[in-house]
Amino acid sequence: MSAADVAKTIQLIIAPVVLITACAIIQGSVLGRFMYVGQRMRSLVSERLTLLHSDKMEDAFSRERLQEIDRQIPLLKHRHRLLQRGVLLIYSAISIFLISMFAIALSVASNLGGIAALALMLFLFGTCLLFGGVIFASQEIRMSHQAICYEADRVTSLSQFF
Repeated sequence: MSAADVAKTIQLIIAPVVLITACAIIQGSVLGRFMYVGQRMRSLVSERLTLLHSDKMEDAFSRERLQEIDRQIPLLKHRHRLLQRGVLLIYSAISIFLISMFAIALSVASNLGGIAALALMLFLFGTCLLFGGVIFASQEIRMSHQAICYEADRVTSLSQFF
């Protein structure tokens, strides 16, 4: 294999590397949201336990807050699950892109068309996994907006009762 062939092989392998970098950037954002939603669930569960064990349960505000928490926890669990799926799909995409890099190198070294087709299929499959991860993250962001609007609307309607 000549130096020109090695350079060509390296150039072919660069495309998956760029997508791996894109995956890492996206993954950082999705993992941040995943951790935030998990922490928010933990804090709401802690607040719920505190409300249940306090002697303020006769208070209308405490009962209202308990209802809000009971409404928010299932939504947060669903959002957390969407983010988990997104994270797992993006990690899978990274793995597939790494495998496709080896397949590209192997196809150039062996000069077999079947391995080249496999490398292309792996690359496209990795791209589909990345797309799926982005879709799950997008769904969670949409749900996040709905949850914020619900909470804001609920709180603004409370002035009528207190």
